[in-house]
Amino acid sequence: MTRSSYGLLTAIFLSLFLTFGLQSCSCESSSQPERQKVSAKVMDRKAYMLGEEHARRIIEIAADEDKVQDGLLEIRARMSNIESKLSRQSAVDYERGFTDYIRSNNDSLALILF
Repeated sequence: MTRSSYGLLTAIFLSLFLTFGLQSCSCESSSQPERQKVSAKVMDRKAYMLGEEHARRIIEIAADEDKVQDGLLEIRARMSNIESKLSRQSAVDYERGFTDYIRSNNDSLALILF
């Protein structure tokens, strides 16, 4: 397999992981929350805001597929690290911040990733 094939498989894997991971924890109403509003389910606001910050960085590099793939791998690693060092709830809040920010600020990228 070529490098681009591995990259594509990685992107697909991460997309599926984030999609299924969000389905298990997203029970909000169908309307999109405003940027300033955070779900009442968010317990760790710092983790949520960190997820938003990392999503902003991914959006900034969205034109470079290789950088986006690397960034998504970092996001997944951070989620795992947050879960092991802090808590599962903090990891979920980080992921929610990441996905909420991308959905509200770059719907094209959101359609590809989620």
